[in-house]
Amino acid sequence: MAGRLKDRVEDEANRLLRERVERLRLTFEDALSAASEPLRLPLTPGEWGAAGGTAQLHVIRDAVDSISRHETQREILSALIDASAAIYPRTALFIVKGGTLTGWAGLGFLGEGGFRSENVAGLNLSASGHHIMARALSGRVAVRAAGQGPGDEVRTGLGGARPAESCAVPVQVHGRPAAVLYGDTGSAVEGGDPLALEILARVAGLAMERLAAPHGRARSDAELSAAAGGAVSPRVSHGSAVTVTPPEEAELQAILADLGGNVRVPAADDGLPDEERRRQADARRFAHLLVEELLLYNEAAVIQGRRHRDLYARLKREIDRSRQAFQTRFPAMTKGPHDYFSQELVRTLAQGDPGLLGN
Repeated sequence: MAGRLKDRVEDEANRLLRERVERLRLTFEDALSAASEPLRLPLTPGEWGAAGGTAQLHVIRDAVDSISRHETQREILSALIDASAAIYPRTALFIVKGGTLTGWAGLGFLGEGGFRSENVAGLNLSASGHHIMARALSGRVAVRAAGQGPGDEVRTGLGGARPAESCAVPVQVHGRPAAVLYGDTGSAVEGGDPLALEILARVAGLAMERLAAPHGRARSDAELSAAAGGAVSPRVSHGSAVTVTPPEEAELQAILADLGGNVRVPAADDGLPDEERRRQADARRFAHLLVEELLLYNEAAVIQGRRHRDLYARLKREIDRSRQAFQTRFPAMTKGPHDYFSQELVRTLAQGDPGLLGN
């Protein structure tokens, strides 16, 4: 009797043990499965800097898909910030404006030293010096800093925390840095991947170049010149003769203006949807920058053209090439009231007098 009771107790104990082991196994498998799930953008605060291994590859793939779908610089760089937050717990984007790095947006700054993510937009740093972003900008390469920190100017500007690791990568458009992407580990002991951050920055730069290229392909100087009816010459001046002005210069400035400026808001009763209103503002801004480029690099010819009322004859090649750049980017705005390039030629180049352009 006692023996049978003992066997029953042992059997029941073994059954309970097996059930507990099975529950632990299932719980462990669920945890492993959740850890391998890709992160979906945008992330919640608890997920910032959480991508690693397979999840990081998913983040890069999703970021490429997201960036490639967007049609404005703002949307592209917003997607870049969202994706970068999966690589580093704290990340920020700074726009290059002359000798200054102007903060545009950030994620993951939760109040360390009184600094929060929304404060990034009001931050200005020097574009020169020895801090991590200046080195990334001057070298046009990704720069990583470990225990020595990102540099006093950056560290102080971002609230004073000394991260275990930080990284800065230039976002290049047409071979020139338009912005610097920064990421660090904040108060975390480890984390971050400089190579992944560099990949994201390169994809964003290529996407911004694509905005001005027909069918997603950037055109060479020779192609642009052929479309305008002339050959490309170096941008040099000999006395009063000045050669072709590259519209790529104005394209980069248009990108920077779009990121840092405010879209003009027309009357509320114009009946236009917000997206069309923004696109028209972008077109006006780009036309203005193209014509400003003409003035900047062809000053002597402009002076003579205004004096003799033959601006178009003197600057035909430059004007046609810039017009082609405008039409390439805004093909629906080449006639009628939305031909902003022609309007800008009269307003700025001809000082409001269409007769100065000549026949």
